[in-house]
Amino acid sequence: MTATSTAMPPSNALDFGIVTGQHWRSWEMLLEQWRWTEATGWDSAWTFDHFFSLRPTDDGECLEGWTLLAALAMATERVRLGTLVTGVTHRYPAVLLKQAVTVDHISGGRLILGIGAAWTENEHRAYGIPFPPPRERVDLFGETLEVLRRFETQERTTFYGEHVRIEDAPFVPKPVHGHMPVMIGTSGKRMLRHVGRYADYWDSGTSPQLIPELLAQVQEHARAAGRDPEAIRMVISAYFGPASNPNAPVVVWEGSQDEVETRFREHVTNYANIGVRTFLFNMPYEGANENMEHIARRVIPELRATFKRDGTL
Repeated sequence: MTATSTAMPPSNALDFGIVTGQHWRSWEMLLEQWRWTEATGWDSAWTFDHFFSLRPTDDGECLEGWTLLAALAMATERVRLGTLVTGVTHRYPAVLLKQAVTVDHISGGRLILGIGAAWTENEHRAYGIPFPPPRERVDLFGETLEVLRRFETQERTTFYGEHVRIEDAPFVPKPVHGHMPVMIGTSGKRMLRHVGRYADYWDSGTSPQLIPELLAQVQEHARAAGRDPEAIRMVISAYFGPASNPNAPVVVWEGSQDEVETRFREHVTNYANIGVRTFLFNMPYEGANENMEHIARRVIPELRATFKRDGTL
């Protein structure tokens, strides 16, 4: 694969992605959906990191996220790609980071490392994966990202944390662009500290009314860590149907073309006007429909063109 210039879009530009996950989808379906995503101009495509389907039942097809991502990297050329998001408990951190940098090279530097503290207790129980209490998972998460930073900047790394132990470890090759952008999805108070310290992308997963207060906390943590708060790109991922979280945004692809376009424009405008720059949308199980094709080929280019320098639509 030819390396892209960066896995981060311009700070003053809107970008749009599709989340396929792999619930109840065969390899052939996923390949078709990712190729459609790239062909119709979307900027990114995403799997998830679960070991069985989360809906509608847990006995449907579900391919493993990172090996799948490597294959899809070879089947695409342009879209940025990642997992939304990898559970930090699912693999030992050094192994996870080695997998990530491998996919980064396979994709020519298009990887975004989506990562979180994990939450599916039933999945851990089913596969015999330890599931520590929330505080321990958040601490493990922070140590993992600290190890990543050291792997990227040091020839050999030694790190003795409470949950992660690394001893005189090489990390070669380094990421294609020197750093793999980190996507963190959370609105949790303790996790926001890690967003401020480590995130390149932050998905709050909540309503426009709640984001400003969370953003103020993230920016405070970023400044405390010696970072520019403006370097953290705000993201919102929207479901395509009713979400379990009442504050989560929902985008419905069904209805007339005018209805879908109106809802889509309102969603993007409401979030863009408070600083969100990356918009992610779920792919329906059956694949893209005509409304999605219209949004991709007509509406998104218009939104990009009308986005103002002052960050509003």
